[in-house]
Amino acid sequence: MDIKLEVVLKPDIEAALFQRAKAEGLSLDQFAARVLETAALTEPSPKQATPDERVKAFDSFVAGLESSAVLAESAFERESWYPDR
Repeated sequence: MDIKLEVVLKPDIEAALFQRAKAEGLSLDQFAARVLETAALTEPSPKQATPDERVKAFDSFVAGLESSAVLAESAFERESWYPDR
């Protein structure tokens, strides 16, 4: 089944699309159809998580980790990282 669409574009947008179609050896109708077909068959990008959702996901991830040994504060001193200096 074919559908015919009418799309109203600003003149500068139409000109840009026309140039891209021409560069690919297509009519504007063919180019627009290809762009729409590609858009229809492409998976939408996942919804961007909000900051609160990212925090909850991170907290959930951290909660699932095994607890590790607690390091002594001296382990974070420069001398512990670079003993030869």
